[in-house]
Amino acid sequence: MTIPRALARSAAAIVFVFPLGALAQPADRTSEADARFRRGVELYKEADYGAALTEFRRAYALVPAYQVLYNVAGACYQLRDYACALRAFERYLTDGGAQVTADRRGEVQKDIAVLRGRVATVAVSTSVPDVEIAVDDVPAGRTPLSEPLLMSAGRRRIVAAAPGRPAVTRVIDVAGGDQVALRIEIPEAPPPQAAVPGPRLAAAPPPEQPGAPVDRSPRRELRVPVLPWIATGALAAGAAVTGVLALGASSDLGAALGAFPGDARAIERERTRTATLALTADLLAGAAVLVGGVSLYLTVAGGGAERVGAARPSSPSIRAAIAPSSFRLLCTF
Repeated sequence: MTIPRALARSAAAIVFVFPLGALAQPADRTSEADARFRRGVELYKEADYGAALTEFRRAYALVPAYQVLYNVAGACYQLRDYACALRAFERYLTDGGAQVTADRRGEVQKDIAVLRGRVATVAVSTSVPDVEIAVDDVPAGRTPLSEPLLMSAGRRRIVAAAPGRPAVTRVIDVAGGDQVALRIEIPEAPPPQAAVPGPRLAAAPPPEQPGAPVDRSPRRELRVPVLPWIATGALAAGAAVTGVLALGASSDLGAALGAFPGDARAIERERTRTATLALTADLLAGAAVLVGGVSLYLTVAGGGAERVGAARPSSPSIRAAIAPSSFRLLCTF
């Protein structure tokens, strides 16, 4: 296929003989089309075929001269877009008609024969009408399509998008000369989602009206009973310290029992001290548990809640009396 050499020769001629003035287009459109066409020729010679194709298409959109289609076909061919090249060549012969010389027509018809072996036709249909079809991200029309789509051989990505419905993508592999029928089922539109209510804000209290009665009743305020919890902590600390002393006394008792010869008075003294400290530690621990339960009850049951501005009741009082052989706990609520 001799498109690259023929395109360079054709471009050099078209730059000078392109009949822009004969198309009776506005001067600004004609001059812009001429500038874009010349820029496309320069880009093509520099092998920047994508940019050259864009310039050729812009020039043709401004002034639809059939000669530009030949350049479009050459750029598409260099980009391996054989379907684009085939469409441009066929349009070139159709629009040019008798203006295309016999030599050029014969050359283009040979190129068309080669390109037909590199394209496939795909008849695309959808389950619902008015679906936008795109091939490799290029729009190809809406269903029902008037004719099968012309695609270059290879892997093609077809996207069907219907208004309000999920888009469907199909990837197919086509070879030159294939004739494929592709049916695309379009899913139903998803049901509308119910609006999620936002967080409800508490309404602001209405402003006081002049002369309206004002509620001046005392408000309730939570008051934690501090003294019972302090007593609980003190009793627990005392139980811990007394327990440590009891362990020390037990160690001293063991040492006295292991001494030889033994001292009966020392053994009895250590035995009494150990028993007293152990009993005291047990009593203090029990008292800590008891007072802790009372403190918890007062806190949870709301015994510590009072009204602001009301007379405060007397705080609970707890007194403990500890002796070597007895323990007394006096509570007043």
